[in-house]
Amino acid sequence: MNIRNYKPEDYGQVKELYQDSSLFGGQFDEERDAESKLTAHSNADPQSILVCEVDDKMVGTVSLIENERLAWLFRFAVQKGNNEAEATKALYDKAISILKERGHKQVLVYSPVGNEALDNRYLKLGFNKGDDYTCYWKAI
Repeated sequence: MNIRNYKPEDYGQVKELYQDSSLFGGQFDEERDAESKLTAHSNADPQSILVCEVDDKMVGTVSLIENERLAWLFRFAVQKGNNEAEATKALYDKAISILKERGHKQVLVYSPVGNEALDNRYLKLGFNKGDDYTCYWKAI
């Protein structure tokens, strides 16, 4: 299992993970998840998008979105299967290590209401469950 920084040539495999919303509880969006956006984000901060490979196949990814006030794990997508728990933990551990080095003392992650699998994932990782919210969005 290999955790490393995202490279532009990873986009096809990352996009496949993003298109399966059951892996992270969000929805693929051509605007937010465009190759140019991931490349720009990664170029600005090479550690901001991590990928997990097993036998040269991408099985997971997570993006770090942060500023001086907060840190989020975003698009935390891990393929279901034999390596799911191990890949989830490895991506989480690397992301948390980076965020701690940057001075963060708390991290947030989005999970849709009623998604038992993702609830279990985050509870197993030691997250505290907050209140239910709905995310609104609008093209501008």
